[in-house]
Amino acid sequence: MQERFDAVIVAGYDRHKLDPLTEQSGEPHKVLIKIAGKPMIWYVVNALVQSQAIDRIVIVGLGPEDGVEFGRPVHYLPDQGSMFDNVIYGFNWLAQSQAQERYALLLTGDIPLLTSVMVDQFVVTCQPLTQDVYWGIVEKRVMEATFPLSQRSYLRLMEGQFCNGNLFLGKIAAPLKRQQLVKQMLDQRKSVVRQLRLLGFGVIIKFLFHRLRLRDLLGIVQRALDLSGAPVILPFAEAAMDVDKPHQLAQVVAYLEQHSPAIDQQNV
Repeated sequence: MQERFDAVIVAGYDRHKLDPLTEQSGEPHKVLIKIAGKPMIWYVVNALVQSQAIDRIVIVGLGPEDGVEFGRPVHYLPDQGSMFDNVIYGFNWLAQSQAQERYALLLTGDIPLLTSVMVDQFVVTCQPLTQDVYWGIVEKRVMEATFPLSQRSYLRLMEGQFCNGNLFLGKIAAPLKRQQLVKQMLDQRKSVVRQLRLLGFGVIIKFLFHRLRLRDLLGIVQRALDLSGAPVILPFAEAAMDVDKPHQLAQVVAYLEQHSPAIDQQNV
């Protein structure tokens, strides 16, 4: 049973697209925006460094020239111009040195409230690794209890309403298998309805009439991608708090100011 995993952090950005956060901060890259004196991506890497489950850390879209001191060697890969291309590039890099049947963690560089406890709990919950891919989701009531103004997008299922939890664990082969559909789903990741449209008319009908179940999505995704998968319901909202807009950055800053002793204790 695999117990330790390489982690790929997608940290690239579109240099031709205006980002309200970089415009506001003056930083050239969102993940370099400082929060409590540290770049946003430092918190993500620190959570992985402190995790008992993580081996190599690979950052796609950042380089040593960006001057972030992580306190541990990381592997830098150049930005490929889009999230999809960065995911594929990172997993292809892993595939050059290990079997594609091994599992790796995938996450983004804009979730600064992530901690090692969250990473370890997610990985443990995925065991015994009988599926091709696992992804974290957070229930709306959990998210809004901590971040009532987060303005996340939620998928309404019969089991409840859920948003993306920003943690993925899967076989290295998984994103390389059906690249076109994976690209479409990543491109539409901010729109629940657009993602559902990719999975067919029947899914939309069930969604509109509030008859969509989690198992419906799993079966459809398996047929569409030829991959088995399972969601992991995360009990913490912090992993789902990715920073895309100024109001979300303000909420993260306020959270860290209020909870910094607890965060520091988890990441010692």
